[in-house]
This record gives sequence, C-alpha cells and structure tokens, in this order.
Amino acid sequence: MSASRPSTRLALWGTLGALLASVAWIAVAAVAYSGIAGGAGPPYSYLDEAAYGVALSATLAGLGGLHARQASGRGGRLGAAGLFAALVGVALLFAGSALADLAGGALDWMLGLGLLGLLVGFVLSGAATLRAGLLPRWCGVLLIVCLPLAGALAGALGEVALGVSLGLAWTALGYVLLTRRDLSAFLQGRRR
Repeated sequence: MSASRPSTRLALWGTLGALLASVAWIAVAAVAYSGIAGGAGPPYSYLDEAAYGVALSATLAGLGGLHARQASGRGGRLGAAGLFAALVGVALLFAGSALADLAGGALDWMLGLGLLGLLVGFVLSGAATLRAGLLPRWCGVLLIVCLPLAGALAGALGEVALGVSLGLAWTALGYVLLTRRDLSAFLQGRRR
C-alpha cells in the first residue's frame, strides 16, 4: 500500500463529509423555514438541533478531508491549526447547546467561543488552501469569507439565509474535492 493511500481515503471521507454538510445546511434552512411558517413548537426545536448537529459534524469532516488533501503540501501545519480550531469550536458549540437549556443564558459565552473557534478554523483552513495551491484559489477565499458572510446574512435575513449560504458554499467545495484527479484515480482503482 502506498503512503498516499491512507491520506486519499481520509480525503474521500472528507469529501463525503463536505457533500453531507451541503445537504445538512440546506436542511437547516428548510427546518428553519418550516419553523417560521408553521410556528416554532417542540418538534421544531428538536429537529432544528438535530439538523445543526449533523451540519456541524459534517462541516468538521469536510474540513478534515480538506486538511488530508493538503497535509503533505505547504498547507499542512496551517491546515492542522485550522482543523484543530474548528474542532474546538464545534465541541464548544455542542456543549453550549446541550447545556443551554439547563443553565439558561449563563453559558452564552461558550456558544460565542465556539463560533469564534469555528471562524478561526475556517479562516486558517482557507489560508492553508490558498498556500497549498492544490485547489482553485476561490476555494480558499470561499472558506475565509463564507462564515462571516453567512453570519451577516443570518443577522439580516434569519436562519434560512444561514443554512442556504453555508449549504451552497459546501456544495461548491464538495464538488471541487470530488472532482480532483487524485480522488478520481483512487475511486477508479477501487472499482477494478
């Protein structure tokens, strides 16, 4: 087994995570829209939290696949720092969400730190993507701007805009990851 085989497998799983993230963020938008249209009752809140959980987990997998793709290149340490920051951010978001019902608003700082960690993770991963030069430059720029843009849209237009904007961003990134030559060669080798 060649040395690039394990990282190619990680890249494949990350690509699948990116594609799942695109679908999950669109699901977040759909759930938010249905909650707005139909009144936000208890089933909505559980479905909303589940959609966010899947979207955040898949986003982390997508960032992991991106890092696996460029770990051997020039974006390795920067990408690793971005992945770690995103991991810490997602963990804080999960913990803050789970404990928010118990503590009321006392743990809002945890959610804020989680969002900051996720933002730092996206920016560092985008910078690593630009530095590595293995993907089109717009992929790195998209990672850097998509979370602040999604947050601004969510502030102005609500949760639906957040889900749609992140869903479209991960659709584009997932497509680029899926169509890269090294992954295509790996998939062709698996079919034989």
